[in-house]
Amino acid sequence: MSKSGNLTDPCLKVKQINQFHKSKKTSLNQLNIPACEQSRSAMIDVIILIIVIGAFGFLLYPYFKALVHNTVELGGEVVDVMREEIVRAPMVFGCLGLSILFAAIALVAITVCTDRRCGKPGCRGLRKAAEFDIQLETEECVKKSTSVAKNGLKKGLFQLPRDHHRELEVELKKMAPPNGRAVLVFRARCGCSVGRLEVPGPRKTRKVK
Repeated sequence: MSKSGNLTDPCLKVKQINQFHKSKKTSLNQLNIPACEQSRSAMIDVIILIIVIGAFGFLLYPYFKALVHNTVELGGEVVDVMREEIVRAPMVFGCLGLSILFAAIALVAITVCTDRRCGKPGCRGLRKAAEFDIQLETEECVKKSTSVAKNGLKKGLFQLPRDHHRELEVELKKMAPPNGRAVLVFRARCGCSVGRLEVPGPRKTRKVK
C-alpha cells in the first residue's frame, strides 16, 4: 500500500502543476484586452463627445445670436447718442479728448523713464547697481585689448580727464599691476557702463639674459 501511495503522489503533483499553469494562462488572457477592442471603445468615446458638443452648440446658438444682436443694437444707440452730444457741445468733448491724449502720453513717458533698462543690448536692468567698479588688467590683458584709452575715457557717455582726478589717479596707479593698468568703470543704475578712467601701472623692463 505504501508503494502505491508513493507512485500516485508524483502523478498528483504533475496534475496540480499543469492545472496551475492553465489557470495562470487563462487569467493572463482575461487581463490582456485586444487592441482592436480598445480602439473601438476610443472611437465610440470620441463620437459621443462630438455629439454632446454639437448638442450644446445647437442649444446655445439662439442665445448667442440674441446676445450679439442686442449688443449691436445697444452699440448703435450709444454711438447715435454720443454723436448728438458732440454736435451740441463740441468744445467740451474736444477738451476731454485732448486731456485723455495728454494723460496717455504722460503715462507712457513715466513708464519709459522709470524703466530699469537703459535700452542698450545686454542691459541687466538692475535697480541699485554699484556706482563704480575697479578692474585690474595685467600686461597680457592690455596687449590683447583693442581699445586703449590715450587720455582718460575711451568709451562711455562722458569724458573723465585725468587732470581733474590727480588723487584718484595716484590711488589707481598704486593698485595697478606692473606693465598693466587699473580701470575705474562708472556705472548707471541699471549696471551699464557710462564712463571709464584708465590708469597705467608702473613700467618694469624685463632683464634680457
